[in-house]
Amino acid sequence: MKVLKPTTDEQTFYFIPQSYEITEFLSLRDDQTNETVIYTPTMVKENDFIKVTGVFNLVEGHFYDAELVKDFDVWNTNLDFWQLSQDNWDDSKPLLNFVVDKIFCTDQDIDQAQNKRYSINKGEYQTQNTFDNDYIVL
Repeated sequence: MKVLKPTTDEQTFYFIPQSYEITEFLSLRDDQTNETVIYTPTMVKENDFIKVTGVFNLVEGHFYDAELVKDFDVWNTNLDFWQLSQDNWDDSKPLLNFVVDKIFCTDQDIDQAQNKRYSINKGEYQTQNTFDNDYIVL
């Protein structure tokens, strides 16, 4: 799972793809609203990873399904998939998605090495130590 922030600044994350073909589009589907937004971030192969850099419009506390969208408008891609496919030409789909990863959006600092973990109740509850919690048993 990747963790991104709800900001309008440029963000970067890495993933290991199923195929090292760089696509133009990254689709993010919000798990709570089921809305899909397609972004065109910069994607570069770096070592054995794909580095994705872009500006994403994310909502705090939401999970997203990230998918690479492969466009069939490119002739060689369309021809390759058509030759390998068992479907008829009329049945072909205009887009093919490769699932990348889950993305969680939070403004909290998360670092497991420093034991900074996500807390759903951060800032919601405050404890008070004004009482001594002594009980009188009769």
